[in-house]
Amino acid sequence: MTTVILREEKSKSRSGKHAVRYIALIVDSKGNIRVPKPSRREPTKPTYSKGSAETLYVNLSEGEYAVQVRLVKNLKGHVKGWIEVYDSNGRLVYRAVYRKLKLRYSKGDVAYAWIVERVIEHLRLPIKRSNLKPKNLPMTEAQKLTRQ
Repeated sequence: MTTVILREEKSKSRSGKHAVRYIALIVDSKGNIRVPKPSRREPTKPTYSKGSAETLYVNLSEGEYAVQVRLVKNLKGHVKGWIEVYDSNGRLVYRAVYRKLKLRYSKGDVAYAWIVERVIEHLRLPIKRSNLKPKNLPMTEAQKLTRQ
C-alpha cells in the first residue's frame, strides 16, 4: 500500500466571479469509481477567500489509480483545468488538459487514457472534442533502444 496526497477544494473569490474545484477520485482496474476514504485529513488554505480546502492522505492498494481533477471557472463562465492520474505507487502516469470544451493529452502513457474517459463520464463534463490518444507521440527511451 502506498499513500498518495490528494486535494479536495471548493472555493470562490470574494466577488464571486472566479471559482476553483479540486476533486479526488479512486478508480480500480475494472473502471469502478469511488470517493477516497483518507487515512488522514488536514484542513488547508483554499485558493480563494470563500470556501474550504483539505489535503487527503489516501492509501492505494495494487490495481487502484488515484485521480486528481482541477477545474477553474473564470469571469466569463469558461471552465478550464486538468486531470491527473497516479498509479498505485504514487507516480504521475497520465495528464490531460480541459479547455474550451476540449479534452487533450498533455503528458504520460496513453495506456491510461481510459481512466480519464471514465472520470469524464462520471463527472458529466461537457466535451465537444477529445484527443486523449495522439498518434504522433515522441518515442520513449525503451523504444529508442529497441530501434538501434
